[in-house]
Amino acid sequence: MIKVAEWSHELFLQRDFHDKILIDMTCGSGRDTLFLAGIANKVYAFDIQVEAIEMTRSLLEQNNVTNVTLINSDHQFVSDHVKKPIAGAIYNLGYLPGGSKEIRTESDSTINSLKKLLELLEIEGIVVLVVYQKHTGNESMRLLHFVERLPSRHFDVMKYSVLNKELAPYIIKITKTA
Repeated sequence: MIKVAEWSHELFLQRDFHDKILIDMTCGSGRDTLFLAGIANKVYAFDIQVEAIEMTRSLLEQNNVTNVTLINSDHQFVSDHVKKPIAGAIYNLGYLPGGSKEIRTESDSTINSLKKLLELLEIEGIVVLVVYQKHTGNESMRLLHFVERLPSRHFDVMKYSVLNKELAPYIIKITKTA
């Protein structure tokens, strides 16, 4: 069985980020943040839920990780907190595992954050989005509509999916080319 969230990490292992800044746009339980912290110089991790920030903080402390700044804010305000160019970012959309299913990422906020994030992204930088079609309502469709229209002279957009499972989660990878 393919675990899409773990598979998304493989996309980051194709490049060296040891002296770069990465962002976890939805830190959730902290697994993506911990992974990014292990491959980057600096990581910023966003979440709107205090519970997610505390879970992530605990996981980072257990693993003696000190290169992460946790930000309890909506990811659409990324440019208010991050001012330097970034090499990459990850989103794990939907809701906090084990948390309220009523609190989840929303298409407007996610697309607004992507617009700002793509401006911060350096050339050859990547943005990886893990999209759970069952969890996100119309967020999946609106997100696909947005990324399909990114200018091809500046971005390559790939979709990785399992074709033989209905409503399976999938990955979108955006690479800034110019």
